[in-house]
Amino acid sequence: MSEEEIEKEEVEETTEPVEEEHHEEHGVPLFIRVFAWLVFYTLIEVGAILQEFSFWTTMFILFSIAFVKVWYIAAYFMHLKWDPPLAKHTSVVPVLFLAIMFLGIGLTNPGAVDDFRSLCGF
Repeated sequence: MSEEEIEKEEVEETTEPVEEEHHEEHGVPLFIRVFAWLVFYTLIEVGAILQEFSFWTTMFILFSIAFVKVWYIAAYFMHLKWDPPLAKHTSVVPVLFLAIMFLGIGLTNPGAVDDFRSLCGF
């Protein structure tokens, strides 16, 4: 073999296509399935509201489904499932601030969440 053939062979070996780790999972069919699940969970939420459950049962159902839907949206549509661990851990910080904010509103002014006018201060 000549030097040119050896170099050509080395270049061919190093330029193999690199497969992404989520190559098989990532694509339009996956996003359509996730969207279908989100629609399904939304229909369950609407059904929970239309049923005459007690207030706390309805809130438990709605918040449980909301957490599942938030996970689907963050994991697939915001691509956190395929991001490095640092990005995943960083995304927890805003969730903690939201929890503190909602608890602060609910504990400092319990009547503020009864209707929209009092929540906005009108």
